[in-house]
Amino acid sequence: MKGIIYLAIALFFTTFLGCKKDIGNYEYTDTPVVQIDTTGLGNTYRLLRLTPLKIAPGIRLPEGHQGTYKWLIYKKQTSNNASTSSKEISDKAVLDVVIAEPVGEYVTELIVTDATTGITSNVTFNVSVTANMEFGMMILYQGAHGGDIDFIRTPALSSTISGNSHIKNMYSLTMGKPISGQAKFIWSAFQAYQITNWITVGSDNYIARFKGDDFTFIRDQEDMYRRPETVINPQAYVFNTSSLHVLINGKKLHATGNGFYESDIKFPGPADGDYELAPYLVARHASSYSSIAYDQKNSRFVRYYLSTNMIDNFAAPAAGQAFDLRNVGKDMLYMTNGASNYTYAFFKDKTGAGRWLYVVDFTKTSDAGNLAVGAYDMTDLPDATQAKLFQVSGFGGYTYYATTDKIYNYAYRSSNTASVAFQMPAGEEITCMRYYKPVPNISVADKEERVLYVATWNGTRAKVYELAINETSGVVNQTPLNVFEVTGKVVDMAARATL
Repeated sequence: MKGIIYLAIALFFTTFLGCKKDIGNYEYTDTPVVQIDTTGLGNTYRLLRLTPLKIAPGIRLPEGHQGTYKWLIYKKQTSNNASTSSKEISDKAVLDVVIAEPVGEYVTELIVTDATTGITSNVTFNVSVTANMEFGMMILYQGAHGGDIDFIRTPALSSTISGNSHIKNMYSLTMGKPISGQAKFIWSAFQAYQITNWITVGSDNYIARFKGDDFTFIRDQEDMYRRPETVINPQAYVFNTSSLHVLINGKKLHATGNGFYESDIKFPGPADGDYELAPYLVARHASSYSSIAYDQKNSRFVRYYLSTNMIDNFAAPAAGQAFDLRNVGKDMLYMTNGASNYTYAFFKDKTGAGRWLYVVDFTKTSDAGNLAVGAYDMTDLPDATQAKLFQVSGFGGYTYYATTDKIYNYAYRSSNTASVAFQMPAGEEITCMRYYKPVPNISVADKEERVLYVATWNGTRAKVYELAINETSGVVNQTPLNVFEVTGKVVDMAARATL
C-alpha cells in the first residue's frame, strides 16, 4: 500500500514541474559565417611544374566584417601511414602563384578567417603537377641578384607544341634563391633507356644537377665531385657520344663514365698532364678518344685517356695535312660540332689580327696523323676581327659569326666569303647565339637547325629572338618568329628534347 502512495506522490511532482513555465533569461543569436562559392571552378587543377596556379573563388563576408586569407599546399595522402606537411603559398583572396613543387598529386586549401568573429571557413582543391621539359630552349642569364633560367617552347620546335610558352625563373623558384657567382653554362644530357636525363648548370663558383623532365633538384656543389677538396670553378660541361660526362673545372678536365645509378655519376679528380684548357667541349667524336679539348697553354688539341685519367697529344701529322694538331700556335675563340659531325674550331693569332676556322675529323676511330680536314683564313672577312660568337651548320657549308650587332653568314666551303645575314635593332648588343640542336633529335629531326636563337642586351633589358632560317643556305628570315624578354643578360642557351 505504501508503495502505491509513494508512486502517486512522485507522479504528482513530476507533472507539476513539467508544466512549470521556464522563466530563465536566455538569448539566442545566429552568428553570420564566411561563405566560399566554388561554382564553376571545378575540383581538380592540372598544370606544368613552375607555371602559375590561378583559383578565384567567390568569398562573401558578413556585412562590415574583414577577412584574412591563407592558401596552403600539401602532398595528397596515399596511405594511412603517410604524413603530410603543409606550406603556405599565398595570403590573398585570389590564388595566383607559380607552383614549384615536384611532379605529383597535391591538395591546395583556402582558409578564410572572419577577423571580427574568429570563425573560419575552408575549401580544398586537387592539384596535379606534371612535367614540363620536353622540346624547348633553356635560357641561362645573369640578373641583378645572380643567375637564373627561363624555358621557352614554341611551335617552331616541335609539331606537338600548339602555342608559345615562357616559364621564368626556374632556378630561383626551385631553389629559393638565384645562382651564385657569374653564370657560365647550361646543358641537357639525355640517353635513351638509361639513367641519364638531367640538366647541368654552372657558374664560376657553383655547379648543380636537376632532373631533366621537370627541373627538380638532384645535387650540387661538393656532392658533384668525388674529391670534396676540389675548388669549384666550372667552365664547360658536355655529355658526349662516349657516354662520358665531361667537365672543365679550373682549366682542368674531369670525366666520369655512365654508371647504373645517378649517385655514381660524380666527377673524379682532374686528368693528369701539363695543360690549361680553353672553356670549350664538343659532344660528337669517336669513342676511342673518350674526350677531346684544346690546351690553351700549349696551343694544341689534346685527347683524354679514360683508362689512365690523363691528357696527351695526338699523333704527328701525316704529309700534306692542313695543320699540326699538336702545334696549332693560336688562341681558341670557340669550338663546336657541325657538318659531318666534324669539330669546328675558331682561332685568333697570338699576335696580329689573324682569324681562322680549323676543321678536324675526330670521328675517325684511329689517329694516323690524318685528322686535320682544313684551315680557312677568315682574316679579311667583314668584321671578322670583331667576331665574338659562332655557330656552325650541320647541313651546309656555312657558319655564322656575330659581332656586337650583326650576324654574318660565312660560306667557308665554297667561296670563303661572308655577308650580313641579320642586323639587330639599334642599341642592342648580341650576347649569345645558338642553334636549336637537341640531342637526341629523333622526334624533332624536321625542326633541328631550322631555328636560330639570338640574345641581346641593351644595358637594362634582354631579349631572345627566335629566327627562322634555311638550314642548307643559312638565309635568315628577317621577321622574327618570336621575341621573348628575360630579366638578365643571357650567357648561354641549350636545346632540351626527349624521345
